[in-house]
Amino acid sequence: MRRLEIKFSFLICLLCSYDAFAVNEKEDFVYDLSLATQGISVSQYNTGVNYSIGRGIEKNLEKAVYWYQRASEQGHSKAPFNIAIIYTDGVGLVPNPELGLKYFLMAEKRNNLAAKKFLNGLNFLLINKTELNLNRTQSTV
Repeated sequence: MRRLEIKFSFLICLLCSYDAFAVNEKEDFVYDLSLATQGISVSQYNTGVNYSIGRGIEKNLEKAVYWYQRASEQGHSKAPFNIAIIYTDGVGLVPNPELGLKYFLMAEKRNNLAAKKFLNGLNFLLINKTELNLNRTQSTV
């Protein structure tokens, strides 16, 4: 019986402490935004993420790009990758693949692994497409 009481007490303590560690997305957004306006690149990046997914604030891709650009100006490696995704997808903004490629290349220069993988995959597709077109041309001759 004593063991059951201890387990029950532990469970009550655990449930009560859950609220102490709960994340308030709006408060997190306001905190990051306040640091972002002071020029903290990580907070500028986080603010861009928050705007791009609507975490703690209404989703707004134009504002997301703005904050990603501020972080990117300070050398953040993930920010240009996220800008590239937004411009390449064109979801919520006018697609601009050329600008997207520029930002993919910038992220790659900053050793962003995701950008490197993407560009390697794109290069692979372009090489194979060229080879496929050459094979088609040769087979019709």
